[in-house]
Amino acid sequence: MKFNDTSDRANSIIAMIEKESRLGYGTISDNASPNYYLDYFTGKVNEAGHLIRQWIDEVNDEQTSQDTNDTDDNPEATDFTDDTQALTIKSDVSGIIKVEAHDATQTEPEGWYTLDYYYLKDRIEDLYGQDSGKPSKYFIQDGKLITDIPVDIAKADKYRLTQLKEAHDFTIADTVAEPGINKRFHWLYVYLPIIDWTKDKDIYNKIYAKVYGGGDGDPKALKTMLQDFIMKQNKDIIQKIGREDINYS
Repeated sequence: MKFNDTSDRANSIIAMIEKESRLGYGTISDNASPNYYLDYFTGKVNEAGHLIRQWIDEVNDEQTSQDTNDTDDNPEATDFTDDTQALTIKSDVSGIIKVEAHDATQTEPEGWYTLDYYYLKDRIEDLYGQDSGKPSKYFIQDGKLITDIPVDIAKADKYRLTQLKEAHDFTIADTVAEPGINKRFHWLYVYLPIIDWTKDKDIYNKIYAKVYGGGDGDPKALKTMLQDFIMKQNKDIIQKIGREDINYS
């Protein structure tokens, strides 16, 4: 689904909210006074996106699916610089949850290993006066990835970062943006805003049942189906192929 594509209502999040809420086509997308519903429901759709992101993180905080509305890719493998200990990171360092290095003596996809975090209390006094070798620890400082020793690229040739993913907000101007999840779960962006908005008991009960079913873990609930889908991705894709060079554009 696209956010607010008025030329294709059947595949428009806003149009389906208009239909399922019984507000009627055009009521939201027109954004007319005094309700300015498009402003309101854009916020509600974005709120839904952050909730969905939380549900994904509950089962796999390394989820990396991307599309036109989810563009902050986890950085792919980056070459180490020989005899260098501090590397400038272009991405937001606050969301880094794992750093991996690649053993240069092994052929990908084999050879990736996780670096331990190098806590301040454990750092040696002569931190920057060591011989180059294969790093085993890291810390972040002043926007830089710093390893416990300078890197010998004959021993470790690449590194990669896993970052906590965030939902990307829709904007009114970008009418064709799509959610950052598999399309079979796009209806969550329709149903969750309606659950918050509607005062109609029949509409609420019907849509609540689609999202949550009869309770936690209901196999027919969209929330459960989403989390099951992500867990299978985690098992069948991420652990086997890691982060190969995939073009998400």
